Formats: sequence, structure tokens, C-alpha cells
Amino acid sequence: MNLKMATVCKKLINSVSQCVDDNLEGLVAVNPGLCLLEGHRVVVRTDVADVIKSGKVTIVCGGGSGHEPAHAGYVGPGMLTAAVAGSVFASPPPRSILAAIRAISDGSSVAGVLVIIKNYTGDRVNFGLAVERAKAEGIKVDMVVVGEDCALTSSDKTAGRRGLCGTVIMHKICGALAEEGRSLEEIVEIARKATTRMGTIGLCLAPCSLPGSGPSFQLGIDEMELGLGDRVACMINNLGGSSVLEMNIIAKEAISLLESRGVIVERAYCGTFVTSLEMAGASITLLHLDDTLRKCLDAETLAVAWPQPLLPAGVKLRQNPSKMKATEVVETKTDKEIKDVLSPVERNKLYDILKKATESIVAAKTELNELDKESGDGDTGNTLSRGAQAILDQLGSRESPGLPVGNPSAVAACLDSIAENVMGGSSGGFYSLLFSSASSVLQQSLSPQVWCDALKLGIQTIMRYGGAEPGDRTMLDPLNAAHTTLASELSMKTDPVQAFRLAVQAADKTAQSTATMAARAGRASYVSKDHLKQADPGAVAVSIWMKAALMALES
Repeated sequence: MNLKMATVCKKLINSVSQCVDDNLEGLVAVNPGLCLLEGHRVVVRTDVADVIKSGKVTIVCGGGSGHEPAHAGYVGPGMLTAAVAGSVFASPPPRSILAAIRAISDGSSVAGVLVIIKNYTGDRVNFGLAVERAKAEGIKVDMVVVGEDCALTSSDKTAGRRGLCGTVIMHKICGALAEEGRSLEEIVEIARKATTRMGTIGLCLAPCSLPGSGPSFQLGIDEMELGLGDRVACMINNLGGSSVLEMNIIAKEAISLLESRGVIVERAYCGTFVTSLEMAGASITLLHLDDTLRKCLDAETLAVAWPQPLLPAGVKLRQNPSKMKATEVVETKTDKEIKDVLSPVERNKLYDILKKATESIVAAKTELNELDKESGDGDTGNTLSRGAQAILDQLGSRESPGLPVGNPSAVAACLDSIAENVMGGSSGGFYSLLFSSASSVLQQSLSPQVWCDALKLGIQTIMRYGGAEPGDRTMLDPLNAAHTTLASELSMKTDPVQAFRLAVQAADKTAQSTATMAARAGRASYVSKDHLKQADPGAVAVSIWMKAALMALES
């Protein structure tokens, strides 16, 4: 085996050589207001002739591919007139850049063409060559170089600060100024001033991989790479592999930190603007605002990749909204009104059952997570142990319990609330239904048959709302097996403890048998049966807490 090829990361592409062209063709297929310049990797607005005729400055940008949606995603009214793509992470050739400049000018371009580039040596050289050749042809053209990377502060003759996500902000500012009809000279002056008022810092948790190649570098499990009273705009940029969940968390932290230092964040943008393929990480760009720059950021654009943050009606400046007050449910009973219906011995036994059952689930967290990796997100243990730990936290001591263990109906209602508010997910919903149903039945009496009826109603309620049935490879299988056995044994006048013992044995046996069942409900139903080799984690969890409850009952 070729070791190098074994480390190549899989990508959904037709071929390495064609992936950039296929990408651009897909973009214009979805957005027919854009078109490709024949023979070049250049995306142009289809109404470019009208733009030129209007006498407005036209704008072109570009650079290596792999940074999508930059740059082609910002071609459109209010931003760029054209964008030039190179191969992945490589600058486009001068001939394509020059072709783009020609396409968005009238040969002399009285209004002028503005070229915006990032500060990379390849971009400076290739775009610079194209600009000089355009000037030699009589085209009025100027160039703005964006280099706002705060990780590089060298002032010697090295390449200097790189251009990062601040380039997208520059697209927006210059595009808005061009739409206003500003002259090329005015736009260049404002743009160059703005580049000195912004900075970007980036970090990543994992590298990207070029098509046909392995990861571009390696990071340890505990490593990350760092270095990619004012009024500011803040842009939180996804480098390609971060989830929306992570991006919103980063946005919250960034804005909170800035405001804690007296910075007024008048505009905030969070999303995918300039990527490095699928690199896991983010960058944060700050731009010092004045009225002109903010107006440019707010100007309307139809560019597909530019976001429009939602502001309240009539509000012009972003500020953190206050939380809306929720309507609280007013409890009709107080703790003092909950009366004990169990004897002290029975109350202590129920306390022990709850304690043992919840402790068993907390201890089984890793086991349940491992089982769930086969058919789900690998978090069943986390979900169930979170609920179990919350019950333990509220349970208190045997001498001074925090839950009304002297009243089974009331304690079931408490467990219902904990499952709903703490656990989350489908498991939280199912256990909430189970406890809620049990609570209503346990108000009647506390005979063994009533406990059996409570389990039956819980199962029926879960089936009604969850859509699963016994035999579908879910938590219902051991619950149903336990109820069927318990009901049968009680009807034959079996000792209640022995009846419950047999019910637990049936539940455990059925939980293990889910390993060979076909999944017809839940997330496991989306997984090929060939990949389901272990027992269902939800079913195993039922078996675990039932066995622990039996141990407490028998002790």
C-alpha cells in the first residue's frame, strides 16, 4: 500500500483537476444572475453591460480557490462585478485576471475598475501584472491590497500581514461606494484608510486537506494553531469545518469580551465568509467604524454570500437584546400540601430505589455512549446520566430527602419535570411521558397492581407519541417485557417482590435481544442493519436501572 495515498482525505469531487471548474459551474447554475467568462475561471454579473453603461466603478477580486464562498460568492449588485479563481490555494494567472478587467470595462473605463486583493505574494504579483497590462491598454484601473492579519506584525521585507476575512468587508464597503456613484479615486482613498482600521485573528483545531492530498499539517489532541469605547463591526468567520453551534458560541464570547472592555459592537456578522476548505476553526475580524463605513456595510446587496443580520424594526445600531419574560406555570400545590402516603419504612425503601437506580445510570454513562455510537450520536449515556445526576442532586439524604419520596405520585411528577427540563432529546421526552403517566395513576392507590398499571399507561403513552411499538428495537422492548411478566405474575397471585424480580429478568433478556432486532424506530432505523451488532442503548439503560431498583428493593 502506498502510505501517502492512505492518508488522503475523502472528498465529494469528480476529479482533483476539475473540482474548481465544477464548483464555479454549480454556483452559476444555482445563481443565473452570474455567468462564467468563456475560457477562464472568471465569474461575472450577467448585467455587467448595464453596470458599465451606468458609469459606475466596477470591481474585481479574486485569489486561490478553497476559500469559498470567497470570492465568487460576493459577485452581485452592491459588491463585486467579477471574481477570478485560481486553483486550490493558488493565485489565478494574469491572463484570466486581465480578461476579467476587460470584461467589466468598456475598453477605457471612464469610471474605472477597482481591483481588490489579499496580501499574498502570488496575488500581488499576478494581479499586479494584470493591472499594469490593463493600464497599458488604456483602461483606468487601481488596486487596493488588504492585509489585516494580526498574527503577523513584522515590518521587515517579509511578505507582511496576510489578507484574511477583512477582504470580504472591503468588498462590501467598496461595492456600496460604487453603487452610490463614487469616483474611483474616492473609493480607493476610503478603502485604503479602512484597511488600516481593521484586524483579524484566526485559530484552528484541525487542518484542511487539499483535494487529492492528506492533511496540510498535524495538530495534537490538546493543540490549536493561533494566527490566522470604540465603535466596531465584528465578523466571526467559519474556516470551513466548524459547526453552527460552535460559531454561535464563538460569536457570543467575542461580543461579550468586546463589550466588557467598553467596545461598542454596532454590527456583528457570523457565518462562512472565507474558508480554508474544511479547516476546523474560526477567525475574528474587527473594523473600526465611522458613519460612512457603517452605511456601506448596511447598503443593500444581492450577493449570495453576504448575510443580513436581523435588527428590530426601527433600530439602527446593534445591541444585545434583553430576554423576553416567559410565562411561568403557577403551581397549585406547595411542598407542605404534599402528604406522605407511605409508611416511614416504605418511604425509605422508595428513597433507596431512586438512589440506586440513578447511581447505576450515572455509572453506566460510558457504556451507553459506546453502544450509541453504533446507531446514533454517541450521547445516550450523557443524556441519561445528566437526568440521573439531576435526580440525585435533588434527592438529598435519607433523613432529609429533597424529593417527596413519601408520596409516589408527587415524586413521579418531580421526575417528569426533571426529565423534561434537564435531559433533553427524545430520551428526555419519553421518560417525561413515562413519569407523567405514572404520576396520574399513582394518585389512586398504591397496590402492586396499581404500580403495574402505571407502567402500562406509561408504555401506551410513549407508543402514542413516539410512534414505536414493542419489537422496534427501542426502550419500549424491555419496558413491555417487564410489564407483561409483572401483570402475568400478579394475576397468578405471585409474591409482588418475586413478580418484580421475574419482570426485571425478562426486561434484561429482552434488552440484550435488541442486538438482533431490526430497527424500525428512532435514529437506529436510519442505520443499515448490517452495522447494528450491539444492543440498543436505550433498552440497555432500562435494564440497568431496573436491576438496580430490584437490588434496592431486596436489600
